[in-house]
Amino acid sequence: MDGEELKRLTKEEISRRIREGVKAVIVLRTAYANEQVLEEEMTEHLAAGYRERTPSRRGERNGYYTRDLITPAGRIAQAGGVCGAAAGHGGISGPGVR
Repeated sequence: MDGEELKRLTKEEISRRIREGVKAVIVLRTAYANEQVLEEEMTEHLAAGYRERTPSRRGERNGYYTRDLITPAGRIAQAGGVCGAAAGHGGISGPGVR
């Protein structure tokens, strides 16, 4: 954006663009934090890391697929993962998980 374009913007437009930028940063950081928490919880729950075999487990931990997380602040795309059958259940369930 050059100086002329910047001069034409209204205060409201500038404020709107700043809010959108801040919201995008918050959404990305929240998504990353959620992914890290879910990964750590799954590792602790299964006592095995991704694709890891342990002496007490016959198989290896399955991967996961991403889901959107719906929050009061809006939708967070690809937040965390839902584990497959390695845990002996169909995955993680709860509010916001479809």
